[in-house]
Amino acid sequence: MSIIHDNYFGFDTLCNEIANLDNDIELVAVLNHKGRVIETKAREEGIDKALTVQKREMFFMQSVLQTSMNRDHDNEFGKVKSSILERERFTTLSFEFHNYVILVVSRPSLDPIQLKNSILEKMSSIRKVELAQ
Repeated sequence: MSIIHDNYFGFDTLCNEIANLDNDIELVAVLNHKGRVIETKAREEGIDKALTVQKREMFFMQSVLQTSMNRDHDNEFGKVKSSILERERFTTLSFEFHNYVILVVSRPSLDPIQLKNSILEKMSSIRKVELAQ
């Protein structure tokens, strides 16, 4: 599902590595600035199957819009490293990665701070590989 240009970033590898951190991770998606999916990894019977195509698109666009709106306060507070939204049934984490948003949806049984740190480590290792090339 990757666009050829976007394969350079190894998004398929990044999605797989994040998804493999824990079985309670339901969905990992790389979104462009319009909320369109560049790459995704989802559990067979997870949240991705519960959403209609329209609801899924709206969910992704909302995530990208929120990330974009967070940038409005970068001068006052600094850049956002990550964002965590905890709901009753799912926790959503989002990260900026170049001009993309990495969106991770997990079950609430995972510690969101520990998960965030593990994801940031994976993203950092991808960046190091890019810089070495």
